[in-house]
Amino acid sequence: MATNIINDGEITSENNDKIESSSPPKDENNINVSDTPFHLLEGRWTFWYTHRPTTFRNSSINYDSCLKKLGTFGSVEEFWCYYDHMKFPSELPLYSDVHLFKENLKPMWEEEGNRLGGKWILRLKKGLSTRLWELLVLAVIGEQFNVGKEICGIVCSIRPQEDLISIWTKTANNQLITQRIKETMKKVLNLPQECPLEYKTHNDSLRDNCSYRNTDRMTKSFESPKLIWWIIIPICIIYLFLMVHWPYIIPLKSLGSFGDLSYYLISNYRFLLFLILWSTFIAHFYETLIARRICRQLNIDQELTYLWMVQTFILGFPSLTILQRYKRQALW
Repeated sequence: MATNIINDGEITSENNDKIESSSPPKDENNINVSDTPFHLLEGRWTFWYTHRPTTFRNSSINYDSCLKKLGTFGSVEEFWCYYDHMKFPSELPLYSDVHLFKENLKPMWEEEGNRLGGKWILRLKKGLSTRLWELLVLAVIGEQFNVGKEICGIVCSIRPQEDLISIWTKTANNQLITQRIKETMKKVLNLPQECPLEYKTHNDSLRDNCSYRNTDRMTKSFESPKLIWWIIIPICIIYLFLMVHWPYIIPLKSLGSFGDLSYYLISNYRFLLFLILWSTFIAHFYETLIARRICRQLNIDQELTYLWMVQTFILGFPSLTILQRYKRQALW
């Protein structure tokens, strides 16, 4: 694996010129790479780098000014000349992006070759981006996707809570090709089949002025537990509430042995039932706060966040367990 991107402070136009104009590096035998046979790739690719301070984010003008070209390559040897001198993604500062795009194509939504496309997005736990980024880079330049010119480039984005890897596609409305890219991406990265990938068109990114919010996953990220939980938990809570506060409205005699047990508990352990009831309410409220925090971490929209919170307050752990599982999958 490479020893990976040039320090942010080192990425200046002067240094970019050095990268592109300097003579090729020498290998361990002190032989110029230019003197050795080249193993040509099917296409030529360019590495780009961006690092945007907080005040520069969400501005297309400032984004363009932050976009730095690191170098272009068209052979295996040229690729390693650049890649071996780049930092690992995990070593980059927050709000950094490493881009690998086809030659003469900038990593910008409004570029002619990009504007009708979109991107597949993979969200990762911190620390996983380096390994998966290298696998994806090698797969893309090695033409493992077999989709012709449909892949524009790939991006690795470093963010506070997570890292993101995305593949930019040329035509968003070509469902057959985009699905093939998705499945191949899972294959080359050895992702579990249930690992969710999100797709967002560049038109939506331009509208939102954001790359990663309001993706398709976030409109489909609500799931309910099995029906049995909706029957058992609310009935138990309601019955316990009645036992503690209004036991006289419960037809205990008509409930047989269960009514006798209820009468015994009400008569001898009513205070304990009171503690159990309100401990349950407190636990459900705490689980609701956890659900709200997870929804924020996953950038789930406000409406679905409310649904998760209401469901978790009613059902407790069955709802929260689903949301936590979803978080683990989303940040695989």
